[in-house]
Amino acid sequence: MKTIKQSFKLDSDTLNTLNSKQFKRFFDANKISVFDIETTGLYPKHDKIILIGFVHIIPGKGDGELVQFFAETPEDEKNILLAATRDISDRDMLITYNGRSFDMPFLSTRCEKHEIPCRNIFNLDLYQLVRNYSTLKNVMGSLSQKSMEVFMQIDHLRADEISGGESVNLYNEYLENATTSFGFEALLSKILLHNKDDVLQLTRLISLLKYLDLDAAVPKIGFTTKHLLVTDYSISSTLFKINGLQIKDFIDYISFPSLEFSGKIEFNAQSGSWQAEYPVFSRKEGKFVDLTEFDGIMTTGVNNYLANSSDNIIDGKLILFEYNKQNSIDCYNFARLFVDKIKDEINQN
Repeated sequence: MKTIKQSFKLDSDTLNTLNSKQFKRFFDANKISVFDIETTGLYPKHDKIILIGFVHIIPGKGDGELVQFFAETPEDEKNILLAATRDISDRDMLITYNGRSFDMPFLSTRCEKHEIPCRNIFNLDLYQLVRNYSTLKNVMGSLSQKSMEVFMQIDHLRADEISGGESVNLYNEYLENATTSFGFEALLSKILLHNKDDVLQLTRLISLLKYLDLDAAVPKIGFTTKHLLVTDYSISSTLFKINGLQIKDFIDYISFPSLEFSGKIEFNAQSGSWQAEYPVFSRKEGKFVDLTEFDGIMTTGVNNYLANSSDNIIDGKLILFEYNKQNSIDCYNFARLFVDKIKDEINQN
């Protein structure tokens, strides 16, 4: 196994996006990494991961660190998986391009194959966001990462000229030449450069977020907190529902509505998932939730999620919909408040 590390400066557009009010409102994560893998094929049940690349970022600082774990032989896959999972053991978020469909499930399947624990980490998938929550799909012929690089006028920063498929061919050629000639070093450089440019360019593509409708996206893609990961939330005429994943130390827990708290909470240790719901009241003017049961959380001094929702709080009721128009920010703020309440309920029991 080879490990390659390189420090570099983040560009100003990336830093401005990560430090923007919009990003911090929805994704208040301190430890962020950009993530990309190279594989021997498209099918994780029998294909292998040969190269894992990260760019580790700390918002507010202008430095990034490129880290690559390369399998010098296919048998090295377990070693690079162990190294990679250790490297991101304290990460709050992974940013990918089509990672929800490819990189993340591939990583999970290969870790399971080698019996390596794979921690749940929030995945911000820029491809899924561009595809589902922007108008770019209406003007772009392709939504590939390289097409986005052209759109963002950063394509000239890529030195790599090969595709993922060509990278697989180069890896096979590398294995054939690794012990018989000196040419394998040049092959290795090309393989590493392809992955390096993918993660560095993806880091620069974080500024795509300014073209996206995050108010519409977040209820469907979720968000992360220090202790729980939210996968989605929704509001019906009678319930505010949240679904999520446990991050570590999975537990079984269930609580039903009571006089003390009207919400229902259920945690499943086997699946690592959790669900919760809270009553929503509907009137012809709109929908609202009763905040009186959240007084303990709201007065701790650490929960400021409703600081910008005061105009929509009337007599202890938070208005989520007003005349069929959703107050998106207030719904999100309540979701964050609800997660804190869930953590508090579990800690008390």
